[in-house]
Amino acid sequence: MLRFAPLEDLGLSVAAMSEKSDGNCAHADARRRVCEAAGASYERLTLLKQVHGDCVLPANASHGGEAAAREGDGLVTDEAARPVGVLVADCVPVYLFDPVKCAGGIVHAGRAGTYSRIAQRAVRALERNYGVLARDLHGFIGPSAGPCCYEVSVELAQAFEERGLPARQRHLDLWEANVLQLEGGGVPRSQIALAGICTICDTRFHSHRRKPDGGRNLALLAL
Repeated sequence: MLRFAPLEDLGLSVAAMSEKSDGNCAHADARRRVCEAAGASYERLTLLKQVHGDCVLPANASHGGEAAAREGDGLVTDEAARPVGVLVADCVPVYLFDPVKCAGGIVHAGRAGTYSRIAQRAVRALERNYGVLARDLHGFIGPSAGPCCYEVSVELAQAFEERGLPARQRHLDLWEANVLQLEGGGVPRSQIALAGICTICDTRFHSHRRKPDGGRNLALLAL
């Protein structure tokens, strides 16, 4: 499991992502092991039925655990005992934390979600639900498909560029795209960090592009 010091050093209890050595987190038993290793409550873990959309939802006690999963691709919370997570295998996990209000969120930002500006929607959801100020937020772009490897069709690359999102010929830069969206949402650039790890070329992680075997990494956040 990889822990992310830029957020945990600010007071976040858990900002982490599983590796292949932790198992396939598409399965509940692996998710349980990862939560236990991270010191987060598996019983209170809130996930979503991810649909590659732009919906960001609040997570609290009324939403139960995994069995009550709703459709969406981002979660926000202000409950210390309510871990939230997304499953990724090249898509970008975007972590957000406000140490002033002690609220945070996590987003599954794949190509479609990034195109729909889901990271910026997560900032708005934190503001709306918990009174967070964007200027107090810290963001982190986790391991995911990097601009070195994420090649798409000419048409998709052109669509991204037309939307003002970065692309180099046929390679999308989802990292910078999400940084720009957070910055556009009011998060200071100086408070946004990147793991800088490409899951396609770094074999520590499950990667749909490298090996489409259904393996998933769990990106986990707990206040």
